[in-house]
Amino acid sequence: MAAQLTFVNPAAATLYEVEDNLQALANSIAAAEEPTEREAILAQIAQALETTKEKRDRVAAFLRHCEFQKRFADEEVERIEKRKAFIARVQTELERRVIQVVEQFAPPDRRGVKRLQGNSSSLRIQKNPDSVLVADPNMVPPAFKAAVITMPAYAWDALLNCLDVEERKEIELLVDKIEFKADKRAIGIELKNGTAVAGADLRFGGGRYDAKTSRAPHWIRDPGIAVLPRPGQSRGI
Repeated sequence: MAAQLTFVNPAAATLYEVEDNLQALANSIAAAEEPTEREAILAQIAQALETTKEKRDRVAAFLRHCEFQKRFADEEVERIEKRKAFIARVQTELERRVIQVVEQFAPPDRRGVKRLQGNSSSLRIQKNPDSVLVADPNMVPPAFKAAVITMPAYAWDALLNCLDVEERKEIELLVDKIEFKADKRAIGIELKNGTAVAGADLRFGGGRYDAKTSRAPHWIRDPGIAVLPRPGQSRGI
């Protein structure tokens, strides 16, 4: 069920009400289930841009705040990834020690499995599946290797066209995977020079948001502050 919003008339709202409404509208964009609901939310934000310069500054400041929050989230992801790697190292070291203890003190059962039994759990050594170690790939016979080749598609077609029909069928049967990727850079150069390329067209770049501010409020400069200031609080401006 879509979230129900009470929209504020930007023309009559105070700056603090605009800030609160922007926060509510931004939180509601992701929750909108229908395209029409998203358009209505974006229309409310557009109304704020059509009012006074101060309210436009608030919109720009709020977007800067979003950018800082994204950066803060990236830093949190990096911190959590480091924590995850640390926990994984501790787990690996502990498991290695458990294996040593089980191998040293646990007698094997009828199936040859060694385990130490607890009240509600057991510690046992589970044999890993066998794996192949390739010490020198150059010495491996061609029958046991796959060739990975990247070449222009026209060169590949030219090679196939050099073969007769039966030889080409044999080669194509040996191909496990073939994938053709369009060279967008080369296509873009041709299209900009006025040369038509079948199956491709030039999409002109649209506008992107870019705000310039001389000095951001402290609640924008600090990415850890997620709540906008309330009336009576120090604004640091």
